[in-house]
Amino acid sequence: MVLEISDDRLRRLYAYWSQKKGARRVPSRADIAPEEITDILPWVMLMERVGTRIRYRLVGDGFRQIYGDKLLGMYLDEIDLDHITAAYIEEYERAARDLVPVARKWTFTKLNGRHLEYERLILPLAPDDKTVNMFLTGAVGFGFG
Repeated sequence: MVLEISDDRLRRLYAYWSQKKGARRVPSRADIAPEEITDILPWVMLMERVGTRIRYRLVGDGFRQIYGDKLLGMYLDEIDLDHITAAYIEEYERAARDLVPVARKWTFTKLNGRHLEYERLILPLAPDDKTVNMFLTGAVGFGFG
């Protein structure tokens, strides 16, 4: 599988995740040190699996500006994703199920009329190299208004 990542910040996040996992399939949350990626932290989110749902545990200021709302503590199924909610959540499920990174560009319009275009990278994290409990996610806007 070829992962297509066009944004340099997301490519750096992917390289960091790859370096942290080493020979394992995925790194754990304990392997991630925010002070090692300070230049890209504004576009980084830490997502956690809570049962069958996914919650925003940390949201960088850069992404918060792209999305336009406070997301911290909210679940993916609670936020305004227009008509793409199921597909959006499925990408996290695929990353967890297959232990693979997932990258994609998204375009949609929120209920308040705000148009969003951004590239997102989902990187699974697992304490035991098989059961994903968190995601290191990066999202960078390439056009929004």
